[in-house]
Amino acid sequence: MPEKQHSLRRLQASRTMEKWKREGSRRLEAQQSCSDQANPVTARKQSAEVKFELPPLMEGVESDLDRDLLQHFVSRASAVLSLHGDQSTNPFTRILLPMALQHEGLMHSVLCLSASHMYSVNPSQDYEDRQAFHRGKALQLLKHDLERQKAGEGGVMVYEDSNVAQILLHLLHSICDGNTSGEYRMHMIAAKQIAMNQKSLNPEFQSLFDEFFYYHWIASQITSLDGAEVPMMENFSLPFEINPETAALIGISDGLFGFISKISNLRRRLRGRIDEKIEPTMDYEALLAAHAIDSGLRTWVCPQSPGTPRYTISMLYRQATWVYLYRTTKDSRPHPFIKSAVDDGIRYINELPSEGWIQSNVLLPLFLIGCAAFEEEQRTEVSKAFSGLVKCTGLGNITFAKEVVDDIWKLMDAGDRESWDWEKIINAKGWDFLAT
Repeated sequence: MPEKQHSLRRLQASRTMEKWKREGSRRLEAQQSCSDQANPVTARKQSAEVKFELPPLMEGVESDLDRDLLQHFVSRASAVLSLHGDQSTNPFTRILLPMALQHEGLMHSVLCLSASHMYSVNPSQDYEDRQAFHRGKALQLLKHDLERQKAGEGGVMVYEDSNVAQILLHLLHSICDGNTSGEYRMHMIAAKQIAMNQKSLNPEFQSLFDEFFYYHWIASQITSLDGAEVPMMENFSLPFEINPETAALIGISDGLFGFISKISNLRRRLRGRIDEKIEPTMDYEALLAAHAIDSGLRTWVCPQSPGTPRYTISMLYRQATWVYLYRTTKDSRPHPFIKSAVDDGIRYINELPSEGWIQSNVLLPLFLIGCAAFEEEQRTEVSKAFSGLVKCTGLGNITFAKEVVDDIWKLMDAGDRESWDWEKIINAKGWDFLAT
């Protein structure tokens, strides 16, 4: 019995010691907590171990990579799509970017375009994935916006400026992306409907839209069998005015794209007569149209200041327009006239600065001049200009334009009469792209 009592007392003592230990630990933790609160250095050290992610400052810009893409759009991508290298005058950074800060769908469109250009310059899975993500979000939000909007008079959809800007950026996306599937065309159709049926209350944005849309609409007819006549005035002018001094693109503000559009119409007419074996190919009406275009180009006055890069590139466009007319109306064979015209076009190209902002407008005239280069010396210079353009702008459509020019040269050397019809060659490849 005494032994049992002794064992019981030892058990009770052991339990009491455990209780004291637990209470002592709690008191120590409490004292440590008070000490930490009294010691701000220790408190800061502990709080630094907890990290809370900051929310996005701008809707659509969700990661460090997105912030890099936004910076790339401002500093590089916008500069190779416009003649304005200065961010303060570039219409993408001055007009579109503030709109994107207020509209998530437009911001996703901006980042999609930037990621596309980044991928063209430096192929990376991260850029490709981010491009696909932002494109998906942009199109999803655009669809939701359009579903909420109501049609105006006559049942025609009235688009908000932010959605018009999205459509314009998706149109330009195919240039950076180098897409040859004709993906741009659905955006072109939507933009055409907008151009025909509504005007923005913001005159600066309306001017930007008119210039970029009509430029790419008319340019698309140079590389496609499809096309419809572009509405313009009797003097080949388009139905709006762009100040040549502040224009973002050459060809629209100076009236040359009016001539280019007329030549595209003439090509479709002549191609139809050739396909139907109607003689003569150049009938009286075609001769009158060609003469009117030729006369207009000879009396055309460049609105740019002589001695400036804008003057040089504007004169390059005039030269390329005449080359386009010659290749449309004459047999596809060497001739002193076309040799002289191509030589002068190459001189204009070689006079241009290598900066991205001025090179942004070179691909279209380079393509037309390249398709008329019968001489080996000319082809060397054209190839060099294509390589410089890829290096300078990083636009994905340049390599496809050069491949078409290479195919034309092979047909020229073989004496093939079809070497004038690059639209058919592009179509036979299953391609549909913008050489802009």
